[in-house]
Amino acid sequence: MNFFGIGAFEVALVAIIAVIVLGPERIPGAAVQLARAVRYMRGYANDATADIRKELQELTKEYDEVRKELTEFRQSVSKDVISVTDEVSKAVQQGRPTIEPGPIIEPGGDPPPSASRSPKDNGHR
Repeated sequence: MNFFGIGAFEVALVAIIAVIVLGPERIPGAAVQLARAVRYMRGYANDATADIRKELQELTKEYDEVRKELTEFRQSVSKDVISVTDEVSKAVQQGRPTIEPGPIIEPGGDPPPSASRSPKDNGHR
């Protein structure tokens, strides 16, 4: 017998000391009070365990909901990335640039002369 690390010898020693301190006439009343205290502690432990289990179930439910939302978001992002990747691949295969090049601006800030102007007319009159 090993209860909370207390063996049979220790239990017998406590019983002998209780008989000496309390006397034989008060031992039954002390045993009843001890039984009530143990019953109260068990009830308290059961209530605490039930509360902890309830909270744990609520947290598990919230965790599952967040996990589901994260999975849906991940799938949505994955679909979008695949769509963009497919469009870029098609554009590369067709040989057309994805961005149309604009006119190159000279360091002075003026756009280059257009092809419609004659080489003799460089914008000065």
